[in-house]
Amino acid sequence: MDDFTEEIFQDLGLDDDWDVQQILVGTIHVVSIIVICRLCCCSKPVPTVPVTDQQQIEAASTSMQKQKRLLTSYLLWLNPFFPAHHLYLDRLAHAMVAFWTLNFVGVGWVLDGFLMRFYVRGFNSQRCAPDAPYDDSRKKLLCRLPLCFVGLLLLGLGAVVYIPTVLHHLQVVDIDRIAAQTQVNPYELLEISKSASLQEAKAAYRSKSLQWHPDRNPGCGRECDDKMSEITKAYDLIKKRRAPAPPDRTWEGWFQDLAQDWKHIFEVLGQDRAKKEE
Repeated sequence: MDDFTEEIFQDLGLDDDWDVQQILVGTIHVVSIIVICRLCCCSKPVPTVPVTDQQQIEAASTSMQKQKRLLTSYLLWLNPFFPAHHLYLDRLAHAMVAFWTLNFVGVGWVLDGFLMRFYVRGFNSQRCAPDAPYDDSRKKLLCRLPLCFVGLLLLGLGAVVYIPTVLHHLQVVDIDRIAAQTQVNPYELLEISKSASLQEAKAAYRSKSLQWHPDRNPGCGRECDDKMSEITKAYDLIKKRRAPAPPDRTWEGWFQDLAQDWKHIFEVLGQDRAKKEE
């Protein structure tokens, strides 16, 4: 540091090294504060896009509760087993009561058909603005409703066709025993598995016939006759089940067999009901 600078620092009452460092640090702080203030306080405002009246109307309409349609309510009402029209109109308590009481055994469903207009009018007047738009569920429902009806129809047909088989496999109803008119299941009577082939059933039938034939059991009498009758009935049924379908079999024959299976199911249900009443 030269003599002139030293004289200046001495006149100001500052030391040599320490005072210079302090001045530099203070200058840096001041410059930093100025820069931060310019960035934060003097930045340019972000331009705002003006919102038109049409955009405000559209925003307001989308936030409104949409009004319910009478046609949509009636389309949902067509299903008498599930109160979808009550759920559509936010009548949750009414929907629960209708579901658990089968809609008051159908009486409530009929009344809903007459009162539907009042249900829809009450919802729209209490929960919707007069200029609120209608919901667009009608178009979706009209597109999906035929598919729902087709699905329900196929589900009903499948239930009619497969319920006898399911009940038989679950051993709820022994259709084979009822169809053969035997005391026990035909397969158990011949002592073969239910997956046995026709040849195995034929061999078992011959073995049982030799065992219980009256000519081979003198003096057996009625017991052998009854046993042979049971064995013959069991084999006839298994042979019918295992035999391939004839080439000239028609849908009428298939429906007759299905109706016969349902007849056996109703016979068992009738017998169980008679036992309970006794």
